[in-house]
Amino acid sequence: MSLRRPPTGLLVVLLLIAGCSAPATSPPEAPGCVPAPAAATDFRFARNVAIEQRDGYRVLTVAQPYPGAAPQSVVLVSCDAPDPALPPDLAGAGVVRTPVTGVYSGSTTQLPFVTELGELDRLTGVADPALVSDPAVRARVDAGGVATFAPGGITNAEQVIAAAPGVLLSQGTDDPAFPALRAARIPVIGWAEYLENGPLGQAEWIKVMGALTGREAEAATAFDAIAQRYTELAGRVRGRAPVPIVAGQPMQGTWNVPAGGSTAGTLFRDAGATWSGTATSATGSLPRSLEAVLAADGGARTWLADGPWRTTADVASTDPRLPRIAAAGPGGQVWTRDRLLGPGGGNQIFERGVAHPDEILADLVAILHPQLLPGHGFVYYRRVPAG
Repeated sequence: MSLRRPPTGLLVVLLLIAGCSAPATSPPEAPGCVPAPAAATDFRFARNVAIEQRDGYRVLTVAQPYPGAAPQSVVLVSCDAPDPALPPDLAGAGVVRTPVTGVYSGSTTQLPFVTELGELDRLTGVADPALVSDPAVRARVDAGGVATFAPGGITNAEQVIAAAPGVLLSQGTDDPAFPALRAARIPVIGWAEYLENGPLGQAEWIKVMGALTGREAEAATAFDAIAQRYTELAGRVRGRAPVPIVAGQPMQGTWNVPAGGSTAGTLFRDAGATWSGTATSATGSLPRSLEAVLAADGGARTWLADGPWRTTADVASTDPRLPRIAAAGPGGQVWTRDRLLGPGGGNQIFERGVAHPDEILADLVAILHPQLLPGHGFVYYRRVPAG
């Protein structure tokens, strides 16, 4: 005689009414289970995440899974181990069996970590394929190997529960579907690398993906290589006269200038740039009026903008006052960071670039100090031709 489970929607309701998760069990060893040595993870730059070793399991804690949120933890257990007896401080924490057999990715910033570690086969869901730029990931999506679970930013809880992925990685925000997923024992990790203050802190989240996929050693090696290239480039610039720049461009009446302590600010500063936000230690951006930016930075002959502009003649279409910036005139340079776009319009600087700040820094150094990188092949930045 076979037993029928209730429809998925009813299952969610029953779990929420009961106020508890499904009974804890010790699932059989997953096919292809290759347990990895459990150990704490050393983070050199990242401050918003930690992985500590406890008795027979590890605890992954995200200090701020989204702005203003309290810390959240999940328990990492080897794929061949029974459910651990958890202490009170981990009551209700999700249990992730590693290496995970399926990853549902809520943000495209997670995808380069998957591909960098050669674990694309473990990617079984993305929030919205239209936003994906990486050709390898898109090919897997087109082949039907990846489900869409949050088109338009709305998570389909019933679909996720039916698929039962090994872990769901958030897009760095809260989601009303998460309580239902956790009640159904779908572990959710609040992925928030973007809250790190610095490009190497963001890139070091590859170690989180390494812990989930059983590729800790490979993740550490990959990150060390990225950090070495980054620091070597920054070292070559250090001591040179900084180059004045205009950073960003206005949007809806406000010009958000990168603060000196932000990720973009760190990249600009390490590339040898100076601008009106350089001396600020704040993170994020500094809202300014266009006139204030013109007064502070308008004389700079290098402009690192967002675009998209085909020629410098298009600059005036954004705002007729922008051609007053020296960089938009004769002898100036306007650069936009839209050289590498996906077919759906996604920008690889916000995807691959999160894992490879060394590539972004190389582009910036080649713009500001071209003598240091002669013949550099640009990855993300594109010079806007005069027009």
